[in-house]
Amino acid sequence: MESSKNESSEVYIKVRDLIYVLLKNLGIILIAGIVLGGALFGYRFAKKTTTANVLDTTVRISASETDKEYQTRVGNVERARDIVDAIGELNEQIDNQRHYVSDSVFMKIDPENEYESTTQILITLEDSSTSGLDMALVSAYERDIRGGSFLDEYSEKIGTRPDYVKELIIFTSDAPEYSFISVNNYAISMYIRVYGPTYEFTKEVMDLVIAEVQGVNAELSKSVAPHKVTVLGTQEVVKYDPQSRDYQVNHTGKLETLQKQIATYYDSLDSVADVLGVKRNDIINYFEANERVVVDEIPSDYAESDVSTMSMIKSSLKYAVLGFLAGAFIVVLFYILKYIFGKKIITQAQFFSVFGGIKKIGVLKPSGNRCKYTEFIEIKAEDDSRMSADNTKKLISANYGNLTRDLGKVLITGTADKKKMDETVKALGLKGDYKPDIFSDPDILTAVPDYDGVVLIEQRGVSTFKNVSNEIELISNGGTKIVGAVII
Repeated sequence: MESSKNESSEVYIKVRDLIYVLLKNLGIILIAGIVLGGALFGYRFAKKTTTANVLDTTVRISASETDKEYQTRVGNVERARDIVDAIGELNEQIDNQRHYVSDSVFMKIDPENEYESTTQILITLEDSSTSGLDMALVSAYERDIRGGSFLDEYSEKIGTRPDYVKELIIFTSDAPEYSFISVNNYAISMYIRVYGPTYEFTKEVMDLVIAEVQGVNAELSKSVAPHKVTVLGTQEVVKYDPQSRDYQVNHTGKLETLQKQIATYYDSLDSVADVLGVKRNDIINYFEANERVVVDEIPSDYAESDVSTMSMIKSSLKYAVLGFLAGAFIVVLFYILKYIFGKKIITQAQFFSVFGGIKKIGVLKPSGNRCKYTEFIEIKAEDDSRMSADNTKKLISANYGNLTRDLGKVLITGTADKKKMDETVKALGLKGDYKPDIFSDPDILTAVPDYDGVVLIEQRGVSTFKNVSNEIELISNGGTKIVGAVII
């Protein structure tokens, strides 16, 4: 994929070439990551060591720490420990409350339009002598509904917990004095109420409850007393329920109260942390990794904290990784921005992408000492080739000769470094009128129409997009065609 952008408004981004630029500078990218990662690791490890010495109450933090200073520090550490424990408990309550507010079915009920389904189920004992077991049967049915797993599949289907469905099921029954007694049997009514946010919810849950009651009837007839159950009828209503509204408000208010309370605890912990000379998060992390230690007597001598060095190294590695990634990212971003917005031409691919109308005569090997890895990347990016330097020059010279063979007068110019251009023209044996840098000698521009063709010599890391663009425009205005460019 390629996008473009030029000096006048467009610069071309050759993604493949940009990747090679980054790979070519991989060593610098890694070094930057290692340096920043190492710096953050060292800083964090030093902070961990200081924190461990301050919070470890089994040792004195220095030989000069008096008994009173030691006891004061221990008191502050114990206070910090109590605050952290309280914060942990509050966080657990907040998480539970937050989950309930966001996930429970009850909190989705509109109190102005609360759906309710009520079913009356008649429990008839077959022997009137067992009339004292009526309430035991009601309790047995209620326990089965409360503790059974018959709502698990339905709860999973609607995306909630079974407990959040069961809490919307209410059991009641007739008082014993309202029970019906005859010569042969004894009967009592059990009422089941299901309320929720929609008619579909209350109906589906009520159907499951009734099916469960009918399903355990045979088992309870054997274990408690022989009886039968009869569903007398179900009533569906939609109503306004102020109690549900108040209950929802209380839940939301409780969450806000807990959040305010934990903020107060954090303020208290910050105060203790300031006294101890450490950071709040360092205290929390230390207590999470180390259990409370009860000190029976004041240590007589100064000693280093026995907190595991390995544990401090492990806890600091995260910062080393983050530092490495940050350092590498910064350098990568630098090279990307340099490639896109930089003034100078970086690679031959970038040059011929920006100036697409210029023919490639040839590309000289990059100068300077290079490692095998850099050579490999530059070959892939076509800034170099597997040919020797001499063969590369011969190839460019031959291509130059073929392109200019039918031309009379040829002007050789460019915006590269003059010394490098002199060496290139001599090394390649280019035939033509060599006049570098038309900007320093306007007379060259005046003579451009007298030539049959112009060859440019531009240099990576030296020639700028602006100068090359202006150079091409000025030459084109003279009416002479540009044969191509040699990149050095």
